Amino acid sequence: MRGSVRDLCFPGTCRVCGRVLIGQEKMMCLPCLYDLPRTYHWIFPFHFLTEILSCMPSCTWATSFLFFREESPYRKLLHRFKYGGEKEIGLYMGFLYGKELLRSHKTPPNPVIIPVPMSSLKRRKRGYNQAEWLAAGIALATGWGLDVSAVKRTREKTSQTVYGREERRENIKNSFIAKRIPYREVLVVDDIITTGATMESCARAILEINPGVLIGFASLAYVE
Repeated sequence: MRGSVRDLCFPGTCRVCGRVLIGQEKMMCLPCLYDLPRTYHWIFPFHFLTEILSCMPSCTWATSFLFFREESPYRKLLHRFKYGGEKEIGLYMGFLYGKELLRSHKTPPNPVIIPVPMSSLKRRKRGYNQAEWLAAGIALATGWGLDVSAVKRTREKTSQTVYGREERRENIKNSFIAKRIPYREVLVVDDIITTGATMESCARAILEINPGVLIGFASLAYVE
């Protein structure tokens, strides 16, 4: 992963509009980079995610980098990252995201990043865990620690896309197991958040073994 970041020059076309990249452009052309649908959650104290995760008293802050909209051309970027094998997109976007998080007054000084894990079977099928690549980009931008072994996924349930919030909670329940960690503050990272059920379940697994830990949440995109 580190080698990939040192080579943050990804020649070719813009992953959003398809225009040929020139000069110092990486992944996206400058107009598409400028127009990224940023949420600015790291600036505003209250937003959609703080409402979604307010049921967790140990949750200290929550942010998402982008809005996910079905009609948006940026949907291609997220689809390429999650399903198209272009894991470097997550690394690059995580790096951009991490720079924004460093500017936030809400961010704790040195949290350890824990990406939401996937089952070994699903990882073999996809070839990589997209949350890990996003987390690695954030870590490289911020200098925060990264722990990919703190939580394991014990099972993959049926797709979350067909469920509402409470059904998602039940569907994902008891799908993670955590180990004891020496950190006081952690940042749970995932690619896309809809209802927050997956990240909440992962966090509850951490808290079950580590009740004093403070938890933040960060995702690449939030589905409106």
